[in-house]
Amino acid sequence: MLKSKFLLAFLVFLVTFIPRLYRINNPVADWHSWRQADTAAVARNFVKDKFNLLYPQSDSFLALNDQGLANPNRYFINEFPFYNAVVALVYKVFGINEMLARLVSVVFSSLGAVALYLLTLKLFGQKIALVTSLFYALNPYNIYYGRVIMPDPIFISLSLISAYLFLLKPWGIASAVIFALSLLTKPYAIFLLPLLFYWGKWKPRAMALWGVIACIPFILWRIHFNNHPEGSFASTWLLNGSNIRFSGAFFRWLIYERMNRLIFATGGFVLFVLGIIASYQDKKRLGIFIWLLSIAAYMTIFAMGNVTHDYYQLPLVPVGSILVAFGFWQIVNSSKKIWVKLLNYGLALSLLVLSLAFGWYEVRGYFNINHPEIVAAGKAVDRLTPKDALVVAAYNSDPAFLYQTNRHGWPDGVNLEDKVRDGATHYVSINFDNVSQYLEGRCPTLDKTDQYIILELKSCL
Repeated sequence: MLKSKFLLAFLVFLVTFIPRLYRINNPVADWHSWRQADTAAVARNFVKDKFNLLYPQSDSFLALNDQGLANPNRYFINEFPFYNAVVALVYKVFGINEMLARLVSVVFSSLGAVALYLLTLKLFGQKIALVTSLFYALNPYNIYYGRVIMPDPIFISLSLISAYLFLLKPWGIASAVIFALSLLTKPYAIFLLPLLFYWGKWKPRAMALWGVIACIPFILWRIHFNNHPEGSFASTWLLNGSNIRFSGAFFRWLIYERMNRLIFATGGFVLFVLGIIASYQDKKRLGIFIWLLSIAAYMTIFAMGNVTHDYYQLPLVPVGSILVAFGFWQIVNSSKKIWVKLLNYGLALSLLVLSLAFGWYEVRGYFNINHPEIVAAGKAVDRLTPKDALVVAAYNSDPAFLYQTNRHGWPDGVNLEDKVRDGATHYVSINFDNVSQYLEGRCPTLDKTDQYIILELKSCL
């Protein structure tokens, strides 16, 4: 029995791991490249500059908020850089390569899938565990975000590992430490606590110790975070920017666009709804309903963040996968007649296949490199400029272009005279606009193609 359990866990790892290798060698220029670029830059700078977990650095001198602050140290103090540090250690051994950063995400995602399998196996048995794991592993939305260079897939996986270990009381300390890492990586992990408290059958002292270990590091990090506003994103808008909470647009985006079309993709959404009905009517499954309510609270509290960014719904995927499995077996077991049961199997499987097919239709464009010119221009800058060059990579404040240059600098082209005074040496653009034409008439051209132009700034501004 133990051998078969670990064999199936290994198979879950493989089924999760292999699809996430799709286009794993993509440059950092696919969907949400702006967020991936900053995360990748921190890992790269841990290797190129200095390794300091308290003061992670991106490539950009721009402050991350809108308070008009300077950021001369290029601080990127948002989430604790656990993921970036792991990637940097891999870079130290094998060299800097974004494919390795993606591979780190894939490994963590696969370990999270194993934890979800073992958790559902312990709570609900083999049949629920296998369907849950299959949907979680092959869900196209989850596949894409399981191989991005972002902290989000890591925090989901750490949360799942912590939750599983929490069920195994002898592993309580390990659960607390891993939950602390999850909370440091993304504070949204805190929404798992209602489920853990529901599951908790520990003595009060043990629970208190777990809470101290899990939460104190996060509190200390937030104190440090608040001391460096120039290196952290403005976040109040994530709550209810534009007063979107409970508006028609709020429900349309989160229920119709994200849940129905993107994540559960029609067929899975039917199973998801059936699973919800099956969860609160069964005492054994009530914990999963509480988990869902916690995620619903997270999506409601951070209303604008969830409407704006599709990756904010990643915490829904694990509990949603369990609910899909509940719905699947609800259909199958709705009749005891053999011929009806066979038809029910066909219907449930068809809904799963439909979900994966429609989900792929929605997600396939995420893998595309829509602006390969920033990659070409970045390689040219890296080849033609000194290693200590400070580059203006004009790209509407999006750091994805600057990242490609492998240089520090600025991701926007405004106030160029001020940037030159601050040390800017080169200007690169993929837009042959009025600014580029003006500078081309005044500054030496280092390289120009039909995709980009690179200019020297020091002698002309």
